Formats: sequence, C-alpha cells, structure tokens
Amino acid sequence: MNRFSLVSLQKAIRPFRLHFYPRLGSTNDQAIRLRNEGRLYCPAVILTGHQLAGRGRGSNRWWSGRGSLTVTFAVPVVEHLPAHHVPLLAGLAVRRALATWIPDLKLKWPNDLWYDSLKLAGLLCERVRSADMIGIGLNVNTDLADINPVLKHKVTSLQVIVGESIPVQEVLIAISRQLNRLLFEREIDSFRQVLPEYLKHHVLNGKRLRITEPGERVLSGFCEGVDAQGCLLLRSGMQLHRILAGHVEIASPSTD
Repeated sequence: MNRFSLVSLQKAIRPFRLHFYPRLGSTNDQAIRLRNEGRLYCPAVILTGHQLAGRGRGSNRWWSGRGSLTVTFAVPVVEHLPAHHVPLLAGLAVRRALATWIPDLKLKWPNDLWYDSLKLAGLLCERVRSADMIGIGLNVNTDLADINPVLKHKVTSLQVIVGESIPVQEVLIAISRQLNRLLFEREIDSFRQVLPEYLKHHVLNGKRLRITEPGERVLSGFCEGVDAQGCLLLRSGMQLHRILAGHVEIASPSTD
C-alpha cells in the first residue's frame, strides 16, 4: 500500500520537484544517475516506497524496512559552503523538523540523529555536478522486530519514541520545508551562524571518543565540541585535534 499521496505531496514540498519510485536500490544512486544524464533539476526530491540497497558513509550499508523513510534531496551547491558543512546543516534541518515530535532529539557529528543513545536517522551527502545530494534514512514507523539482530539494540524509531504511528508523508513535508529554508532559500551564509544551535543539541560534547580518520589513523580523546569550520574538536592530552572527517565511536565506560 502506498504511504504517499503523490499529488498532494508534490504541492506540499514545492519548490522541490518530485521523482517517486515504488522500489529503488538507492535514492542517492538514482539521484546521481539522473544528474549525470541531465534529467535532474534542482531542487528535487528522489523518493522511494522501498529502498533495497541503501548506502551509508564509506562501505556501510543503510538498512531500511517497513515504516522507514528513504529519500534524497538535491539542492544547488552554494559556492562558498564547503561540502563537509552540508551534512551538519542538513542534520540540523532534520532535527528542527522532528522537534515537533521529539524536542530533545540529538545530533551526532557528522551525519546522524540520536535519541537516548540510539540511532534514529542517518545522512549521506554527496556533491555531484554542482548539486548537493542529501540522502536521508529515517526510522519513522519502523517495526524494530524486523531489524537485523545485530542492529536491534542500536536503533530506534519515531513510533517507538512517541508511542504512536506518525504519518510518513507529514514527516517528509516537515523535513523538506526545513531543508528548503536552510539550504535552498539560504537562511544563513555560513555554518558559524548556527553553531550555537548545533552545539546545544550535540550528543558528543564531553564524551570520550575513538575516531578513525580517512587513511586509518586512529585518535582517542575527549570531545570539546565543534568549531565554526565544522571540525570536531578532540582533546588528547595536551593536544587539540580538529577532525574534518572520520568514523566516530563513543568509548565504553570501562575505557574512561
């Protein structure tokens, strides 16, 4: 059964153009394919009712099942906005949209949204042919019983948190409006302007972390926030590292 009323959805998400597919391997892959073929004009939304092969960062895969929202937003590149700022701003936009249902939702640098130490959503942002592709995987009404046992105790859903089913189309519209304001209508000129808001909701502040950077260098230390350039600040002894990208793990209490 289709969870989307496509006619009303197209009107509600304007100025985004809607590309809907009942089943799709990856919304990001399809967005990139359409862009390379000259058939994707920004701003646009690539939406599927069932994603079969979602991608996460690096070699990670994104699991999605019944009740999940899997979508990619394509927006024109803002020339003065570095690519690594896009997931931070997009994550903030999604957090704003979901605050209607979850006021205390947290951001996990650089691309996840968490609630009570459990992952609710992940983002995959890729810059292709003057467009930023913002892939979002969000557990809306996901039945946690369907989830791989390896992941079951690491994730949550809006339905579990709120205690009732949430209309997926309503969630998508809310996200589209916040992304439109922040990244297409250009509510701000730089990440610096929303840094206080980001830090207010950042779950890693003060936590002991283990970070694997591209190139496999591993760093450990305590998080001292995020700077105006969007770098994660990691204190290791007397040294303060500014991390531009990497895989972040929160160290277990036994290693503190």
